[in-house]
Amino acid sequence: MPVLDHAAFINRLRGKSINTAELRSAYPEFNVRGFSDNGVIKGTNQNLEKLWEVIDNYDRDGNVNTISDEPALSIAAWLFANTGSSSPTSGETANWRKVAELGDKSITNNSNAHRTAIDDTGVGLYYGDHSPFHDAILRGDSRGLQTQIDAMSAGNWRMGSIEPGRVIIENPSGKAARIQESSCIGWVMDNVRAAYEGAGIEARFAEIKSRVKEADLRGTVLCEELQKDGWTAVFYCPRTAQDLEAAGEREKLGALNMARAGARVWKSPVPGSTGIRCDAVLTGYRGIMPDSTTEALLEKLENVPFFVGVANGGIHTFVGHKGSVCDFHWTAQPDDKNAMTENPVREWKWDTGLYMVPPGYW
Repeated sequence: MPVLDHAAFINRLRGKSINTAELRSAYPEFNVRGFSDNGVIKGTNQNLEKLWEVIDNYDRDGNVNTISDEPALSIAAWLFANTGSSSPTSGETANWRKVAELGDKSITNNSNAHRTAIDDTGVGLYYGDHSPFHDAILRGDSRGLQTQIDAMSAGNWRMGSIEPGRVIIENPSGKAARIQESSCIGWVMDNVRAAYEGAGIEARFAEIKSRVKEADLRGTVLCEELQKDGWTAVFYCPRTAQDLEAAGEREKLGALNMARAGARVWKSPVPGSTGIRCDAVLTGYRGIMPDSTTEALLEKLENVPFFVGVANGGIHTFVGHKGSVCDFHWTAQPDDKNAMTENPVREWKWDTGLYMVPPGYW
C-alpha cells in the first residue's frame, strides 16, 4: 500500500466499527477524543472524515487527498485489519438522494413563490439585508416602510408588525403575509435546511446551522461541515492558470495551485476551521473550448440535482441545481423579481470557488 487515497479509505471503513481502546493500545498518541461514542468509533461519514484528518497529520506528502508516509499508512492498515461490522447509524442512513431532490425542489418552489407573490400583490416574500427596505427597518422608519409598501402594492397592503428578520403586512380583508429578510448565505441556509429537514436529518442541520452562526455566517465553514457529511468538494476556476497569471490575479491563481497540489483551501479564522479538501479540480472553460477531461467534469456537474457553493474564498455563497447557479442578491427590494437569479455553471461569472456535491453524485 504505497499510497492510499481519501476515497478508498472512506469506502473501506464506511459502516464499520472501531474499538477505541484497541486503537489507543496500538497507537497511544492517536487522539480520537470528540468522535468516540462509548468506546466505539462508528463508521459514519462525519467520523471517518475526522479520522482521516487525524491520520493525515502523520503524513508529510503535502496532499490532503492521499497518505503515503509509513506512520500514516500503518495506522490505516491497522484500521482495515481490526474493524468489524456495525449496525446502521444515522449518518449512514441519511438518504442523500432525497436530500438532493428536496434541495432542487426548494430552490424552484421558493423562487417561484416569491415571483408569484409579486404578480399577485406587488410584494414578494424576500428582501435583501442590504436593501433600502432593510435600511428603513434598521432606522425604525415605519412611515418610510409604509411608503415603500404603498408603492409596491398600489396602496393595498399596510404595515402590520416588524419581527426579527421579517415584516408582517396585512390587506383590508385581514389577510397577512410575511416578507423575510435574506442574503446570499441566508438563501443558501434556507434551501439546505429544507433539504436536510425534509430528509429527516434535522439534528444534523441544527449542528451545521449552529457552527455556521458561530463562524459569523461564513460560507467556507458551511462547506467544511458539508464535507464532514461526505459531500464532494469540486474546486472550479473557469479561466486557465496562464490567464490568471497574465492578469496578475495572484490570490485566485494561488487558490487554484493549492487545489491542484492537494492542499486545503480557504481555512477560516475561527476555532476548529481546517479549510476544505478539494476532491476534484475543474478549470479552463471560459472563452476557450474545454478539453475532454474538463468537458466530462462539466457534464457531470450539470447532472447534479442540487449543490452548494462559495466563490472567491467565501465572499459569495450560493446554491444551484441541474447545471444552474442560483444566488440571492442582498440589495433586492421586496418587489424585485430578480432577487434570486440563475446562470449556467459554464457562464457563472465568479472566477474561483467550490461546488459542494451531495454524496452519491460524483
